[in-house]
Amino acid sequence: MHLPTRRMKFKIAGILACVFFSFCQIQVSGQKLQSIDSLLHELKNTTSDTQQVKILYILSMKYQGFHPDSAMLCAQASLEKALAIHYTKGRADALLHIGRLKRDHDQGNAEALNDMFEALKLYREINDDVQIANALNDISIIYANSEDYKKSLEYFKQALEMFRKLGDSKGESYALNNMGILYQDLGDEVSAKEHFIMSLRIKEKRNDLYGMSRGYNNLGSIEEHSNQWGAALRYYLKADSLFIKNKDMHGQASNLMGIVRVKQHQGKTGEAIQYATLSLKKAEQIKAFSTMLRASKFLAEAEENRGNYKVSLQYQKLYNHIADSIHNQTNKANLEELKAKFNLEEKEREILLLKKDQELQQAGIERKNIIAYALAAGIVLLALVVVLLFYAYYTTRSKKNILAVKNKEIEQQRDDLKKLNSEKDRFFSILSHDLRGPLNSLKGFSYLITEHVDALTTEELMDMRAKIDTSLDNLTELINNILEWSMTSSQKRKWTFDKINTTDLIRKNISLYQAIAESKGVRLIFQQGEERYGYGDYHAIDTVVRNLISNSIKFSHANTDVVIAVKTAGDILSISVKDQGVGIPYEIQDKLFTLNENVKQPGTNNEKGTGLGLTLCKELLGENKGDILVRSNPGEGSEFIVNIPEYTSYERTITSAKVPVV
Repeated sequence: MHLPTRRMKFKIAGILACVFFSFCQIQVSGQKLQSIDSLLHELKNTTSDTQQVKILYILSMKYQGFHPDSAMLCAQASLEKALAIHYTKGRADALLHIGRLKRDHDQGNAEALNDMFEALKLYREINDDVQIANALNDISIIYANSEDYKKSLEYFKQALEMFRKLGDSKGESYALNNMGILYQDLGDEVSAKEHFIMSLRIKEKRNDLYGMSRGYNNLGSIEEHSNQWGAALRYYLKADSLFIKNKDMHGQASNLMGIVRVKQHQGKTGEAIQYATLSLKKAEQIKAFSTMLRASKFLAEAEENRGNYKVSLQYQKLYNHIADSIHNQTNKANLEELKAKFNLEEKEREILLLKKDQELQQAGIERKNIIAYALAAGIVLLALVVVLLFYAYYTTRSKKNILAVKNKEIEQQRDDLKKLNSEKDRFFSILSHDLRGPLNSLKGFSYLITEHVDALTTEELMDMRAKIDTSLDNLTELINNILEWSMTSSQKRKWTFDKINTTDLIRKNISLYQAIAESKGVRLIFQQGEERYGYGDYHAIDTVVRNLISNSIKFSHANTDVVIAVKTAGDILSISVKDQGVGIPYEIQDKLFTLNENVKQPGTNNEKGTGLGLTLCKELLGENKGDILVRSNPGEGSEFIVNIPEYTSYERTITSAKVPVV
């Protein structure tokens, strides 16, 4: 950090004194006064040279709307300080703002353009794209003021493109606004209005009151040129309220002259003179010479028309004095010389950039050739390495794949074996329990007959014979189910799928169990309709129906019915077996089709269940693309529904080949 020099300390002290004096001369809003006072306090107390440059620049921006002399003083001090500490960014900002002040307050476009050119060069040195765009935008305004519209539009478009690339919506809105002014000067009112509206939309979205005030002023000018005097006045008045709110006397003074023209056209000369007088007063306070020129000229003519020749003469003298002090021929010549110099420098810069691009392209081509040779050699070497790596990878991968397949097969075999062992354990547990019952019964009856045959009556022997038959039936059913289950589980069974006459199959099983049902007082009822045909393995479906009828008899009460029915729905054939027995508790209905001792329950005459029947039915139907469902309420009976494919013309086509499925 550089400590302030003695000279600079006096300079800052002088600035503080000058700007303090300006507070006494001009009314400033409380908020703006507080902001400026805070900046002055910070400037007085900071020891950072860079911070002093920034504060002086911000103060200049604050003063520009209502006290241009203070604004210029702060900007020049900021420039001097930036030069002393070699602060390029601060130097460029100060130069650009000094150029704006000179341009906007009629202090010479030539000098303003020179300052802006210098600022642009500095911004390009430090690659500050945002400020490069701002500088181009400001330079374009001077070109437009000197009626060099073609070049002005070219630079405006460059600035607009840069703002859009940078995402700088504020800069974009101001570039659009300036392009609108340029189009208006060229007489293209349509394009001008389009650009003003696009600019205003962005400013309203950003709540940019400063920019909005100028946007309304420009739209008022467009409506005025189109003789839309009412619309023009509305825009001018909206702009005036914002200029007052922003304490922007420069903008207000210029905008008031727009209101003057509208009032004059409406024949309200008195009001026009009032607004022109106010405009002149504001312009004199801030030395806005171009506005003073327009206001004094109007007032001189208006007072002359009203017969106030003395007052008119005073305004005419003021007009002549202002006209003589601005825009002399020397200034215009200097401006054209600077413009030509800038245009030449821009072309030289473009040529230099193009030459550098060509050199870079040539160097790039040579570099690409070297890289290409190296790359070719590298590719050959890499290809060799890749081949070797691929061979090693392929060999390793093949071994890993073989090992993975083997491991997967081993895991599957292990899981299958574990499942088989688990089922085997459950099977033998159930089998030992279910075999014990019938065999113990037969053993008991055998003992009674052997030891007490003489003591038994004929009636007792007949009763014993019936019980022996029941035990033998249970034993036979168990053995049949064991054989079926073992063949299915071991996958040794051969399946033959064909047409099944369900009517014949049901009648056969009813005949098989008719005697057992009658002995228990149960009626077997077949709700026979037209013959229906299923598709599947006959032996498997026969086993399923036999088990379901046997179970229904076993769990039916005396003097009740077991109803067997066949229905079709779509491609499905359903066989239902419904009894009026004890029903099945809800908590075990989901476990009926698994090997589980806990779901067995005795029949109504204490008959023992085999434990395998329903599990076997489920497995057999699975192999036949079928399923089994149960509906039961405890104490109200049960209904088992078997679903298998119906034998249709589609199945006939499939089975015509008569290929057995293993």
